[in-house]
Amino acid sequence: MQHLVAVLPFQKLNSIDIAARLSTKQPILNNDQLLIDDKNLEPIFDSIFPVLKQYSYRNKEQLLRLEELNDRRKFSLKQLVLGLINNHNELIDEIAQKFDISNQVLELVGELIAVPYLELSAEYFTKKLSKFHWREPFCPVCGNKPSMAKIDEQDRVKTLWCRFCDTNWTFFDKVCPHCLNDNIETQTFIFPSNNKPFRIEACDKCKNYLKTVDGRASWGEINFSVTNVATYYLDLLAKKHGYNLNNYFKFYFESN
Repeated sequence: MQHLVAVLPFQKLNSIDIAARLSTKQPILNNDQLLIDDKNLEPIFDSIFPVLKQYSYRNKEQLLRLEELNDRRKFSLKQLVLGLINNHNELIDEIAQKFDISNQVLELVGELIAVPYLELSAEYFTKKLSKFHWREPFCPVCGNKPSMAKIDEQDRVKTLWCRFCDTNWTFFDKVCPHCLNDNIETQTFIFPSNNKPFRIEACDKCKNYLKTVDGRASWGEINFSVTNVATYYLDLLAKKHGYNLNNYFKFYFESN
């Protein structure tokens, strides 16, 4: 974050017409607004990579290849970040095939590199976002789908959370943010038997799910970043019930 604060051109972020983008249901950041380049991503890459190599034993060969490609400037970190943020699966597939590195490894590395930049940008836009009514199923800052939610059953208000940039926004209760299915008969709610305020809200139509916290039963203010890690057992439970597990979690659950 300290590195990015020094290099990020905040004056260019300030020039983005937020109203124009949100009014047309587009996230604030797109290819043109991702004001960062490879040289600014290098320090982040250098910080996270030793940790990944140390603990990801089965993927060490691929990680070493990725490190070598980056050292030789044969690989663009910015392209990886752009492909990930824009859900450009074809670009991720192309990079994976070209360098014989799995999509799981590429997506995890890309997300870990992108998150500090996206969080800093989202923090910059927080006050401005409060002036707009955003009820879309994707993040108003970076455009990604939510990973968790907080629900207030009494007021029927659901707050979605983006793990990429740590942005929160309100959405409709009992509606799948992945496919917009609002048929309660094709939705499944899984409550673990540990009396904690967490549950899985799954869609039987698209086979995706959302980890949800009951705001009334939780203990004070919810830190989604911490809670997301603390509830990985819910992701395993969702997988056991046949729901889609994205590559970010597959990396952790299937690589060691």
